[in-house]
Amino acid sequence: MPKQRLLLTGLVFLSIGLLVLFLVLPKQPPSKQADLATMDPDSLKLQQAVELVNGSNPMAGITMLREMVAEDSTNIDAHYYLGLFSVKSGQLDKAIDRFEKVLALSPNDIKYQIEVGYQFMVMDTVALALQCFERGLVLDSTDNNSLFFSAQALVRLNRPAEAKQRYESLLRHNNDTIVAQKVQEFIDTLNIQLTQQHNALR
Repeated sequence: MPKQRLLLTGLVFLSIGLLVLFLVLPKQPPSKQADLATMDPDSLKLQQAVELVNGSNPMAGITMLREMVAEDSTNIDAHYYLGLFSVKSGQLDKAIDRFEKVLALSPNDIKYQIEVGYQFMVMDTVALALQCFERGLVLDSTDNNSLFFSAQALVRLNRPAEAKQRYESLLRHNNDTIVAQKVQEFIDTLNIQLTQQHNALR
């Protein structure tokens, strides 16, 4: 699926000022998209662990994930899901530790920069989120998700002029009319805010 279509998935459901996840996490772990019949044993175990956590026996799934990282400390997906489930259970310090491991293990994988950055947004650690999205832009300055989420983070950090620049850059690199219309709405809202700020300083 092209990058522009990934962005479109969520922008259709966005309302002004509200961030809604459009980079929908896959049902299978992010780097393990193979059909179950062809999955290697570690990938299959990870899939089973995630299903347990989301099902009727979450602690059994968590135990499996912990076993996986104990056996292989470089298992990025297991660390990611342990972080994700820590967010859901409100254990934010543990979540940050897990996500920092993910980023250290995959510094050049833009997918993880975006997914971890989004989780930081959920946790309201917006400065950390922005760092992820900006690393994504270093990897690919035209990446729609990095541009969009960095703009959202800048808005939440009360940096509207910079947010506007990111949205405008997104428009230049996007060819989907629905996405363009929605992003233009964000820009129009920021223009109003910037004008009000300018007038207040006069």
